[in-house]
Amino acid sequence: MPESPNPKKVLFRYIYGNWFTMVVFVYAELGIADHIEAGAVTTDALATKTNSDLQALTRVLDCARVLNLHTVNTKGELQLTPTGELLRSDIPTSLRAAARLNGADFRYHPWGELLAYVRTGSGQDLSPTWEHGTIPYLSDKPDILEMFEAAMSQLAMLADEDRIIAELLDWGRFPTIVDIGSGNGTLLEAILVTHPDICGTLFDVPEVIAKLPQRNLSDPPHSRLQTISGDFFEQVPDGFDAYLMKNIIHNHSETRCLQILRNIANSMTCREARLFLFEFDRQNADATGALGCLTDLNLNLLVGGSVRSIDAYRALLNDAGLRLVSVTDIPGTERIMIEAAVS
Repeated sequence: MPESPNPKKVLFRYIYGNWFTMVVFVYAELGIADHIEAGAVTTDALATKTNSDLQALTRVLDCARVLNLHTVNTKGELQLTPTGELLRSDIPTSLRAAARLNGADFRYHPWGELLAYVRTGSGQDLSPTWEHGTIPYLSDKPDILEMFEAAMSQLAMLADEDRIIAELLDWGRFPTIVDIGSGNGTLLEAILVTHPDICGTLFDVPEVIAKLPQRNLSDPPHSRLQTISGDFFEQVPDGFDAYLMKNIIHNHSETRCLQILRNIANSMTCREARLFLFEFDRQNADATGALGCLTDLNLNLLVGGSVRSIDAYRALLNDAGLRLVSVTDIPGTERIMIEAAVS
């Protein structure tokens, strides 16, 4: 039997975990991995490339070496490890945007106010995104918004979620599909690739839609894809056969969720229209583990959201004029697919 971890060492990592987070954040924010890959392999060269103080950067790079982001050879040259490679921005498996996001001020600083959150029960005066949500907060910060969207895509790609969801259901039974709060549209694109007879629409705020890359209309999936900009708190496009919402509901308070869901219910004018939510399940074994609990706490602190149970989703849908039709585990992920119809 393997020995149990030393309790003091385990607790040490918990106590000083913020140090690790910020070293990885700085490494990602400065693009150190990209600079090393491009040939800036000495600390002096990296200090010049990143416009950094040499001594301060040396200290951070020493810590990054201890965290196994790179090694240093006898010539003093830095070489990326497989872990450090994941912080390059030019590879499909990159986690650079996720590392940048988790150390960004608006995400990191509220955790320093966790005791105040516990005492008050709210992150309202602690998190800049709590009142209106992340996307509205970033609407006048285009560079950070782009980084946020990239981070969300990277985390989804880590579990290959879009492909799994695209193959999970016979989406061909829905001739027209709209993705509400679509982000960069990778989920709907995956569905269109898998099901060549349907048309899709991406719906998100103007700031997100404007950031979408130009699509080649001669490419079959793109020729069946259109975009609409708007605010799902105000109105949702109507007349579609299926409405998708991935990672949206857990990002909002009960009141805001009801507003969104009622708008969707009002837009579901087709008799057989369905709403599909892709969310965490609070009763799932993974959701009650460390990642699920920490995700729930993070959501509630930053935006007033939460990881809900199936019963809570059912109640939320009922209050919005919708009924829960089915719940399906999404294999290989920590999420479920909730199908709902107008009551």
